[in-house]
Amino acid sequence: MPLFAPLPDRPVFDVNGTEEDDKVLDAWQEGATVDEWREYERTGVVTVSMHVKWWWRRTLRVLR
Repeated sequence: MPLFAPLPDRPVFDVNGTEEDDKVLDAWQEGATVDEWREYERTGVVTVSMHVKWWWRRTLRVLR
């Protein structure tokens, strides 16, 4: 039995999976959704609102 409950927003991916699994993990670590992360990789631009959303999502995990 784990000490802590799993995070409700944890990603579902395979550790030795595909490139798509890597994107899912990268996005989750940064606090982004997969669509937001793809947009960032496509354009190379991170707006202030994206920074704030991503920071807040990462902070929520720590506060839980």
